[in-house]
Amino acid sequence: MKTAQEIAEYVGGTLEGDPRQQIHGVGSLEHAGPGMLAYAEAAYVDRVPATGASCVLVPAGDHPGRTVILVDNPRLAFARAAQWLAPAEAPQSGVHPEALVHEDAAVAPDAAIGAWTLIEHGAHVGARTVVYPGCYVGAGSRIGDDCVVFPHVVIYPGVTVGDRAVIHAGVVLGADGFGFVSDGARHVKVPQVGRAEIGSDVEIGANSCVDRAALDATAVGDGVKIDNLCQIGHNVQVGAHAIISAQTGVAGSTRIGGRSTIGGQVGIGDHCRIEEGAIVGSGGGIPSRKRVPGGVVYWGTPARPLSDVKLQQAHVSRLPKMAEELKQLRDEVQALRNRLDD
Repeated sequence: MKTAQEIAEYVGGTLEGDPRQQIHGVGSLEHAGPGMLAYAEAAYVDRVPATGASCVLVPAGDHPGRTVILVDNPRLAFARAAQWLAPAEAPQSGVHPEALVHEDAAVAPDAAIGAWTLIEHGAHVGARTVVYPGCYVGAGSRIGDDCVVFPHVVIYPGVTVGDRAVIHAGVVLGADGFGFVSDGARHVKVPQVGRAEIGSDVEIGANSCVDRAALDATAVGDGVKIDNLCQIGHNVQVGAHAIISAQTGVAGSTRIGGRSTIGGQVGIGDHCRIEEGAIVGSGGGIPSRKRVPGGVVYWGTPARPLSDVKLQQAHVSRLPKMAEELKQLRDEVQALRNRLDD
């Protein structure tokens, strides 16, 4: 439990109201109750008087009679405060009796290895890292410090994962990339002998896959966040702090720049270049070898600049009216012809 003053100091905000107000949890503005912290962005500050929360993170403003913390970004401050107020509980450190750890593997003494997990020879599991039950950690792979690997994750041999990574259930790291060449009669597999490298502070959502490279490395940079059910193909490079939303597929050898945002259900062809800070809207399709410039929003299939899409949609919306006008013009022309014929 923390006081409102302690929370204000932690998030770097300015407290107005009762500094001794006790806070034990978090909740939404609509449903939070006594002893809970909520937040309100600028568009919703009019709801602060009615909330049951004991303390609210708000942008600058006057909120008489309420205990509030003034911050520049209420949502960001709330995220940080929520982690502080309710940190995730980690399992007790040590290797579960029903886990199998090869004698040549290096597992930090304060790591936690769950039941039915197999850690192969030469693998490394860092300090304070938690590997939940049912995982496979392949030979020569490396997981850094303070990571969380949820159940049923498969980490193929030779994969590296940085520090403070969160790998959700069902993720597969380092499987073969999808590489085949035709001899005219059948598809011949191209050996996938490269690596998969996951940076620090990365989070990968449930049932997503990051394939190993054919020859060099598939690389996911520091701070990247990948949603559930995503596919990152072989030799793909994802720059630091990029966001990739659910059900997105990225084909081989594509480059995604740092701090770019890829919406849900986006399909990106091979050898594409998504430059730093670019945004690809949900459902978009990027054809092979296409370039998306940085700082620009692309939308649609094939994806185009959003400004072009809006203009085209505006024209499309006028088609019924234009068709009616065209019919009217045709009728008028036909009437003139009829009069001339008479």
